[in-house]
Amino acid sequence: MRIMKWFLLILSLFFHAKTFATKLEPGIYTEDKPNIIVTKDQPQFIIHLKSNPTTGYNWFLRDYDAKLITPIKHKYEAPNTKMMGASGYDIWIFSVKPAAFVVPQITQIRFVYTRPWETQGQVKPLVFRVSIQ
Repeated sequence: MRIMKWFLLILSLFFHAKTFATKLEPGIYTEDKPNIIVTKDQPQFIIHLKSNPTTGYNWFLRDYDAKLITPIKHKYEAPNTKMMGASGYDIWIFSVKPAAFVVPQITQIRFVYTRPWETQGQVKPLVFRVSIQ
């Protein structure tokens, strides 16, 4: 019984450490981490947004500076569970254009989380601040 408790403790610590390391991975930004820093060495960055399309709500890219930033890819990553209604992630990959690195700049990327068919519905705005160095 004691061995089983130690095994479960070590297994739990392993999963918590893996989750913690994922949250701190450079180049990945979330609602809790909206200040993006991009350098010439790493011109791409990823934005993970919690999403649940089964509710009808989706993240939409509302505004960005096309002279500085290019959206590369958008995909939905389903939750790792069979539970009905569980949230997954919208994953957006962006790249900063080479010309943007000539001088340090700051720009913004704006998203909205809304139901596209509702004109008077709730809209959740989200703004990321991008520092190009």
